[in-house]
Amino acid sequence: MKNVVIAQSGGPTSVINNSIRGAIDELISSEKIDKIYGAKMGILGVLQEELIDISAQEPHQIALLAETPSAGTIGSCRYKIKNNEDLARIIKLFKKHNVGYFFYCGGGDSMDTANKVSKLAQKENLELICTGMPKTIDNDVGGLLQSDGTFAVCDHDPGYGSVARNLAINILEANEENKASYTSDPVLVIGVMGRKIGFIPAAARLADPKREIPLLIILPESLSKDDNQGNLEFITEKVNEKLKKQERCIVVIGEGVNVGDLGILRDSFGHAQFSASEKTVEQAVTNYLNGTDMKDNQGRAQSRLIVRGIARSERPGTRQRREIVYVSEIDKEEAYQVGAHAAQIASSGENGFMSTIIRKPGGIYKITYDKVSLDVVANSERKFPQEWISGDRVDVTDEFIEWALPLIGTPLPRFAKFKEIYVPKKCREYIPAGYRRK
Repeated sequence: MKNVVIAQSGGPTSVINNSIRGAIDELISSEKIDKIYGAKMGILGVLQEELIDISAQEPHQIALLAETPSAGTIGSCRYKIKNNEDLARIIKLFKKHNVGYFFYCGGGDSMDTANKVSKLAQKENLELICTGMPKTIDNDVGGLLQSDGTFAVCDHDPGYGSVARNLAINILEANEENKASYTSDPVLVIGVMGRKIGFIPAAARLADPKREIPLLIILPESLSKDDNQGNLEFITEKVNEKLKKQERCIVVIGEGVNVGDLGILRDSFGHAQFSASEKTVEQAVTNYLNGTDMKDNQGRAQSRLIVRGIARSERPGTRQRREIVYVSEIDKEEAYQVGAHAAQIASSGENGFMSTIIRKPGGIYKITYDKVSLDVVANSERKFPQEWISGDRVDVTDEFIEWALPLIGTPLPRFAKFKEIYVPKKCREYIPAGYRRK
């Protein structure tokens, strides 16, 4: 009987612990497994020999993983394997602790780490089965869009459905506030996560499939990667078009859209850490709309908006990926099954695979669980389909809505909507003093 090490890497999700729980539940029932360990802070816990004995935990604590957001229970990391010395240390520790199974839950970089460990173990004649469990709110682990409307390799990744639901509800709530305050704050710019890929900002459309909200959706893939000034001018033009028609506008913009130098910091994998940057994309757009770069003789900003008032910005930040109250029940269940399937793959003796979600074509949402070689998904980055970006570059198509809507689970909240039935006017027309032209 061999021991198991489970680890997590990268940014967390609100359902990541349920993948861990799925694997644990499946492994506990296996006659091939002795102890189950959790590496504290991901692969760093392996390198530093900090292994938490999951087998010694009380059963109700294991069960609570289903309701526990983020990755704090055993921890995560953004550590990139530096050299062969790191890899050799991992293999040595696994030998010392009789580890025969290694599960790594994360994105493309995590799958690369698991793949490297697997190949070195084979070279060192260590009987080790390495298995990946996909996890990413960005939904960037998987293949390209196929002609049947599904994605190859892995249709979607656990964690995305919940962040999509989170954003959709935020848009519904933001719209209610914008309706109340647009006479002074006609524009709200909301910056959302998603470094280079547009699946998260695209999810804003799930709040409003009928396109009734004055909403602009700007993906990193929608605009130029080189012309930041042109991008700002384009956004301003589209905002003013919306203001002309509806007097207010909500802009949802991905954090990776090029709007100029943000003073970005990067992790050890070279990925931009927008939450730690000097400026944020939504603040840069808001400043431009408000004309803070154009001062009059008295030092006042010269707004680029065609209506009265100012643009304001909002950044939900890392709460987008951790809030348990907004979890999609579909996402939660699929995260569990992905973990359980990973354990089944490993228990069958198959090495070097990641468990995947495969969607069946057709109008009814059905999925199965499968596997893909770690070689295929190591360092992989899925692209948001260009055919899902609207012609005006500030929205997504109905095809995206059809694909994404099942992932957010139960119906979204419904808010009151009064008919605008006005009492007949009895006084002469009056322009408020502050609105009169001088």
